[in-house]
Amino acid sequence: MIADAELIKRLSFLDGQPKWVLREVDEEGRDQVLSPPVIPKATGFYWIAGETTLCNGRRLASVFCVDTDSGGELYAVSWKIEGDWYRHDDAEALRRLGLERDDAFPFDWSFAVPLEEDVFHPVPDAPPWRTR
Repeated sequence: MIADAELIKRLSFLDGQPKWVLREVDEEGRDQVLSPPVIPKATGFYWIAGETTLCNGRRLASVFCVDTDSGGELYAVSWKIEGDWYRHDDAEALRRLGLERDDAFPFDWSFAVPLEEDVFHPVPDAPPWRTR
């Protein structure tokens, strides 16, 4: 379980306000709070609310740290389980869910605010602001 109070505050804010994102501004931990309709490609790291769909079909409220310089690569994934936050690779998260690793992985995800470039979820016939 995540114990860092500042990280929990960040995750809970985004979970409660899914149309807002946090853009990492510098290595000192400063963030910009934004509400864009789309997150532009190649603009750094963003924290975004969304949802994880485990391979068994179960859905979890999530917050993702995404690298837009790498086409939407996930840098960190946090899952909300019964009101507590866990990193996706924390064995305690699976125990809390009552699942084996094969029930959860591989998983899929969706963002509350779309990325301009998401190489993991290409969209055929995308609107002009969404690349393939």
